[in-house]
Parts: sequence; structure tokens; C-alpha cells
Amino acid sequence: MVISRRALLVAFALPCPGRVPGSALLLDLGPDCLVQESLAGFRNVLPALSAASHSTLLIPGAGRLPQRHSETIRAHLRRGGSVLLESALGLQHGHVAVPYIPYVDFTWPVDAKIREFFPLVLQPKPGDRVIATYAGKPVALRRQAGSGSLILLGSPVGPALLAGDADARRWLASVLRWMHTHS
Repeated sequence: MVISRRALLVAFALPCPGRVPGSALLLDLGPDCLVQESLAGFRNVLPALSAASHSTLLIPGAGRLPQRHSETIRAHLRRGGSVLLESALGLQHGHVAVPYIPYVDFTWPVDAKIREFFPLVLQPKPGDRVIATYAGKPVALRRQAGSGSLILLGSPVGPALLAGDADARRWLASVLRWMHTHS
């Protein structure tokens, strides 16, 4: 039996010390989550979640978003909730900067350098706030959507969370604090 490095990393991920405070509902996309280590990273640092309703929805490693999940996201935003959507579509493009730059520069809500994970360059719309760049190009943004807020990540941070990256944990904790105060 052959086991990939990714499968091994996800299977043996242990809860890391220094969990991120706050609560959020983590949406597992199942086969539509292209980066299982991202899902594992978020699970690793978030406190145990109850089934109670949460104003914050986290969607790690998204590839395709089935209609039912798209409707859930839209409804959540209409109700004034916050959504962090982590796109893994950069995996399909496989572009990296030349010369290679290993970090994404986050500028909101705190400055942080987080290891890149096949970043997808985003096209901001008027009113969007670019919150992270890779090689000078936007790879994360914050958008007002309905009564809620959408944070779209074109470079997954979950793998950095799984690896125990302190900047990734600090950045996520700051984002969750902001999301809870603005939902």
C-alpha cells in the first residue's frame, strides 16, 4: 500500500498547543475540499465546536462549491454573518512567482507572513479591500456581502496552521476576533 506524504500528514496531525480562541462553524466540503491538510489545520487549532449556531463560517480548501453550499454561504451573509472562504483553485493552475517568493504578505487585520500554498491571484471588485499579496498581486480580500462580510483567501492558510506556524495562528485569531465583533 502506498501512502502519500499529504495523507500521512493529515492522518497523524496532532492537536497543537496554542489553540486559536473563538468559535466558528467549520464547513467540511468532503470531496470538494481539495486540500485536506487545510481542513485538518483548521480543526487542529479551533476549539471544539458545538452544534449551536455561529455567526462565523469557515470553509477551508474549497475547490468546487456545490449549489447547496453556495446557498448556505449566501444565506449566512444575508443574515449578517461572516464567512472565510479559502480557495484551493491555485492548485489547478500551479503558477508560482519567478523568482520564487515563499510567503504571502498579509496586511490585515495584523501584518503576517504566511507560507504560500499555490496562491490564486484574485480580481478585486470596487469596494473590496485587498488584505494579502503574493509577489505584489492580490491573493486575499475582504468584501461586504449583503449584511455580512466575506473574506476570500486565494492561498490556503490551513496547511500553515497544521504545521504549527505561529504567524498563521496569530493571523487567524485576529481574523476571528474581527469577524465576531462585526457579525
